[in-house]
Amino acid sequence: MAKSFHQYSPKAQVVMCGVLSILSLAAAWQVLISPERTELAVRRARLATVLVDVDKATLTAQRLPAVRKQVAALEARLRETTAVLPDEKDAQVVLRDLHVLASETNLNLSNFTPKPVADREQYLEWPIEVGLQGGFHDLSRFFDRVASEARLISVSNLHLRINTVADGKGALVLASCIATTFVFSTVSSESGGRP
Repeated sequence: MAKSFHQYSPKAQVVMCGVLSILSLAAAWQVLISPERTELAVRRARLATVLVDVDKATLTAQRLPAVRKQVAALEARLRETTAVLPDEKDAQVVLRDLHVLASETNLNLSNFTPKPVADREQYLEWPIEVGLQGGFHDLSRFFDRVASEARLISVSNLHLRINTVADGKGALVLASCIATTFVFSTVSSESGGRP
């Protein structure tokens, strides 16, 4: 039969109270404190991750002025490149530029025939057959001016024919050539084609 707590000796009562106290503390630890410690450990780990992210963001923010300068420099280079390699082909602009150059060097632009575009990896080659009439030195000045133009133009297949002028003032040079200009190609990775 079970004895009442008061029937045990005082020493046994103290031991039983101690055991019950230890069991109560262990149960309180398991129920109340242990989950909070686990939660605290999780939060500390998350805090460490956030602090690492903050450090990375701070470094990025410190590099931002230098990156902005670099972007501005690259944009300026892109504008310069676009002047040399425009991003669209415009026959009117090329015809006007070549006509102005021919007029300034005392040449007549006798024909202007655009040819099919040749597709390259990052640019398009746009050949144009050009016919010119005038003096030999005028032709030389024309090609010199073409070489110094902002827009990139390459001259090839130059054919010269000389006709004597009836009034005896010299010879008339008839020139035909292929003036190839280049257009920047913005190939879309989604469509895989030209703009």
